[in-house]
Amino acid sequence: MGMARKISHFLAALVSNASDFKRRWNQDAPPPAAANGLQGRWQGEWISEVNGHRGVLRCVLARGQPGDYKATFHAVYARILRVCYTVPLHGQWSEGKLKLEGDADLGPLAGGIYHYQGQADETEFVCVYRCKYDHGTFRMNSAPQHQ
Repeated sequence: MGMARKISHFLAALVSNASDFKRRWNQDAPPPAAANGLQGRWQGEWISEVNGHRGVLRCVLARGQPGDYKATFHAVYARILRVCYTVPLHGQWSEGKLKLEGDADLGPLAGGIYHYQGQADETEFVCVYRCKYDHGTFRMNSAPQHQ
């Protein structure tokens, strides 16, 4: 990756809203389950298929209107940069899994428009992402409730 792309990832991390994510993560949310539409906390990792980079990933999945969800992600890049963003997703139940798909413009510093497509059940949320510069996989499991 060129120096310009590394700098743009760094700048994108500086303008992301980590405090909003932390507030959502710390709210009392139900654990993900089919009965509540899988809303709640998820944790795992992202892996780039382009360059092999990977990092810690957390997500708060919230239900909106029927069939609509909002996934708020907190991703760690290069072990020190933290990026937070929200993706609107449309979900449809099929064969016991929630199939999710959506797009989000994360801005030119982060790679522009990202497309997300995945599925979730009570224990696992797997999603592939694709943008102009990268593509890869998010793999998360339901996160435990706060004690």
